[in-house]
Amino acid sequence: METKKLNFWDCMGFCIGQIVGSGVFVLTAIVIGLTGHGAPYGYFLAAIISLISLIPMATLSSSMPATGGSYVYAKKLLGPRIAFVFLLMFILQQVLVSTFAIGFASYVGVIFPSVNQTVVAVGALTAAVIVNLIGLKTSAKVQKVMVSLLLISLFIYIVFGLPKVDWSALEFSASNIMPHGLKNFLQGATLLSFACGGASFLAENGGEIENPGKNIPKAMILSTAIVAIFYAFVGIVAACVLPLDKVAGVNISVVAKEVFPAPVYLFFVIGGAWFALLTTLNGTLSWTTRSLQRAAMDGWLPEICAKENKNGTPVLLLFFFFIVGLIPILTGMDTTDISNMGTGCSKLTGLFTICACWRLPSLFPEAYEKSVLHIEPKKLHAVLCVCLTVTIVTSFVSLSSLKPKHYLYIGLFILVSIIIMLIRYKNVKAKLEQQSAQ
Repeated sequence: METKKLNFWDCMGFCIGQIVGSGVFVLTAIVIGLTGHGAPYGYFLAAIISLISLIPMATLSSSMPATGGSYVYAKKLLGPRIAFVFLLMFILQQVLVSTFAIGFASYVGVIFPSVNQTVVAVGALTAAVIVNLIGLKTSAKVQKVMVSLLLISLFIYIVFGLPKVDWSALEFSASNIMPHGLKNFLQGATLLSFACGGASFLAENGGEIENPGKNIPKAMILSTAIVAIFYAFVGIVAACVLPLDKVAGVNISVVAKEVFPAPVYLFFVIGGAWFALLTTLNGTLSWTTRSLQRAAMDGWLPEICAKENKNGTPVLLLFFFFIVGLIPILTGMDTTDISNMGTGCSKLTGLFTICACWRLPSLFPEAYEKSVLHIEPKKLHAVLCVCLTVTIVTSFVSLSSLKPKHYLYIGLFILVSIIIMLIRYKNVKAKLEQQSAQ
């Protein structure tokens, strides 16, 4: 049965829902602690970082769109063995689906303090799985509704907050926007770049999108720009309405409670915080299975893992991520270590993506020439050097906060990935040779 493909507006809803998540509700307050009134400027720099970071994946997905995009690009441009190690590191970043469900439950607790948050978290995770079982098109429709309410709630936050802003607090001076030094400002901007990120994951569903070569990069770039504008105004309200000592390190709902009438405050928490986490949870489950599905088709995993239901959903892989998300919720596990490892792996996978894009013009020149982002290879390489510089600098800023044990965990994970790759490669090589002969 042929499933309906996503149009441009479906892609926009997917991207915005994936970008606007827990980051704006959690990281904004942390960054105010690092940068003071520099938080809005931090968002501006974060948007630039995010857009630069999108270039390699946007170029790849525009040239050769595919389901399970990141794995497919690594396989074709870097080789199947590197692609599998890349895949496992990529997957490690996405196992934090539980944190979105747990975060949603904690915000439900703000309105209903007596609620059992474990039950709510399990319910949210289960609901997202059911929506994705029905199919990607249905998931996209649900996503668009939640995204609409989410953006309305952020817009209301801005509209009610801006009249109460102390505009003198935005004075553009080093002492005002970098009260704790340049390093802390850059660290804050790097953190916010994670809040502005997420659109690149649209490439994972490349095979299910109408006119993907055009719609994927267009949706990636436009959604990131739109969200960045919203975030900058949220940062202005969050940092410049109340004294810094009242907002640094605390939830942005503190300002909302100060400036909103009670009914509007409730709408903000529900339409904003709740839906921000639900859209990220729903969006993550809709694409995170796709690279594993392609790996199963190549023989890295049992073939049954690649099988889809009538709605085009790889059921076993979706159930796998359901279990992965369920374990921390039911055990009360601390996800900090996994989160830190995921951060480290995200930087490594970013380097892989840049390398893959670098080789694109030479290995697949015809595909690259058809890209809507096509430029001369020399110019592309110059742009990728900028991307590489940004990745290295943000990696240094981000990884400097990790503990030695986190580096050990990442190293062990990569080692185990290499061992699995060496064991399974013989089977995969035979499968790929068979596919080439057909």
